[in-house]
Amino acid sequence: MKISVNILTWNNMSTLFDTLLILKEDLRDIHNEIIVVDNGSTDGCCEMATVCNFENKGVSVGKNQALELSQGEYVLILDGDTVPVPNSINKLIEYLDEHEDCDAIGFYANKYTNQKNREGQATHHEIYCHTLFEPQVQQQSIAYYGIFRKNVLDKHDIRFPEYGCFNKAGYGWEETDFYMQMCEAKIKQWVVGMNTASGKYYHEVNSSIREMGHDKYMTSSKERRADFVKKWGKKEKKYRNVR
Repeated sequence: MKISVNILTWNNMSTLFDTLLILKEDLRDIHNEIIVVDNGSTDGCCEMATVCNFENKGVSVGKNQALELSQGEYVLILDGDTVPVPNSINKLIEYLDEHEDCDAIGFYANKYTNQKNREGQATHHEIYCHTLFEPQVQQQSIAYYGIFRKNVLDKHDIRFPEYGCFNKAGYGWEETDFYMQMCEAKIKQWVVGMNTASGKYYHEVNSSIREMGHDKYMTSSKERRADFVKKWGKKEKKYRNVR
């Protein structure tokens, strides 16, 4: 199995459907599996899911469920509110295949544009295209929908955090904790920019906040940051060069 695509959904039916169509086309010649974990959606996502949680167990628990099921050499971690640029995933796979010294690589949005989202509200979209820049370092590959070598994650037991507030519904700081684990293990990670705006990587902005409600989101994020600081100290901005 070359790649496992992990998608965590929570009432993201419209974007999930589009993503699955793109994955089917892009990965048609690559041995793959798509693992969708649904966190208690009410819009029908569960009908398309590999795992259906009947309540929202939180981001970390849901993403770890997908990781534990993954059998691929590589793992692509996506959120349910994102739709990849056609052929961009293939580019990242090719890069890892050709660079054995790289353990993780993610997209980087080199340009944002103000457009209307699918609900007609003014927001931004992240813009990418298919030509890779020279990969950068000192970046959070996990925060940019990265591809990871599964054996490296397993070797260092790197998973999304489930301590404190991270083991229940909520949002915030999961990716930063994941990143800090990679730094501690000296995992080599790159981020690539896409050149100009020939493709649009759709990101449904603030979908989690909309579902949760702004007040609950803010409370959740503050609680999670407090738990993060207890574990790591105030290191969230000290991104180390791991090259």
